[in-house]
Amino acid sequence: MRFVVNRLTMLDVAKSVAKVTPSNSYSNVINGVLIECNKDTGEVYLIATNEEVSIQQKVFASVVDDGTMLVNARLLVDMMSKLEGDSVTLSADKPELLNVNGGRCTFKINCTSPSSYPKPVMPFPEETVLMTSICSLAKRTTFLVKKDASKLVLQCVQVKLKNNAVHAAASDGNRMMIVKNSADSTDEREFLLPGHSLQLLASVSSDSDVFEVGDLGKEVVFVRGDMIFTIKKMATGNFMDTNALIKSLKPLYTAVADVKKLKEALNIVSITALSGDIKVPINLVLSNGEIILRCSNDNSCGTSVLPANISQDTPETGFYYDVSALLKLFQVVGGKVKLEIDAKGFMLVKTRSEAYLQGPVHPPAKAEKPVIQSANKNGSQSEQGHNKEQERAKGAEEMKEVAA
Repeated sequence: MRFVVNRLTMLDVAKSVAKVTPSNSYSNVINGVLIECNKDTGEVYLIATNEEVSIQQKVFASVVDDGTMLVNARLLVDMMSKLEGDSVTLSADKPELLNVNGGRCTFKINCTSPSSYPKPVMPFPEETVLMTSICSLAKRTTFLVKKDASKLVLQCVQVKLKNNAVHAAASDGNRMMIVKNSADSTDEREFLLPGHSLQLLASVSSDSDVFEVGDLGKEVVFVRGDMIFTIKKMATGNFMDTNALIKSLKPLYTAVADVKKLKEALNIVSITALSGDIKVPINLVLSNGEIILRCSNDNSCGTSVLPANISQDTPETGFYYDVSALLKLFQVVGGKVKLEIDAKGFMLVKTRSEAYLQGPVHPPAKAEKPVIQSANKNGSQSEQGHNKEQERAKGAEEMKEVAA
């Protein structure tokens, strides 16, 4: 094998395929990138897999001799980034030793035999639909995906192509996000993709990339000119009926506000919410054309107010929410949002292209102040100590109930 290729082009492709290789594997085989070159076409293919996703990317080069090599992914990236010159030469007289030349530097790399590599099949599907904006789709859904969920369906993002739009949904069991993007295809398709795999695809793509997407039964294939990316499906069963869940919400209170101002207000009160040993929820109240956010713990309290267009004031007690969950949400949405809250505090956060459902949490427990009694004829100091222990135990039980 011998070919000459642009160093920066090779570096970009090497970085992409290296993201697919597992970082925690002790196997030199699965940590490798398979390099195949074809003298007749001048094409060089870089292939990697972690058995859940597979990637094949193509670069054009001046190929002198055909051949195949298996190179450690991280090592390939490091060499391409540190070598000098515009072009590099990769050559091998035998499959276990790779020579890499660039500028005044030369590397000699011991490699694993490519015959031991589990080379994935990279098919081109016959029937495809077009998809774009993969990066924004993944950003707005995968933050809700559970990595250690007992239900495999909660590790996935549901993707539907219908009526010239891409609909995506994800949930962690307590929260749910629905996203809608425009699409050029009128065909209908539905995929259930593991969230981590979708993140990997987004990491090697740009939002402007147009993919031809096909369903091969056990895999979903994404094709983009120089790249084929396959995602293995999970046997997860059916995803929840997101439309029915949204329609079941009967909002009594609504507010329209600017995401930037809402995020600033949340950041202020989150200092109190997240500063103590125990994370406490924030209190949200709609009143007199304002959204009022409050939070307090044993050491501090904070309040932040922002203007909003409100339909009806909530009760003075308002509703309580997980501030960390809301902060993650407002990292991925922008512009104007509409908050719709029902009588029980379930809140729907809506933009033009997203709908996010967040359930309320219990209000924080109020710790009772210990009553200090002076010793008298009918009581002893040991009895007072026993009373204090009972009070501490009661407070601990209350905190356990709130946490549960």
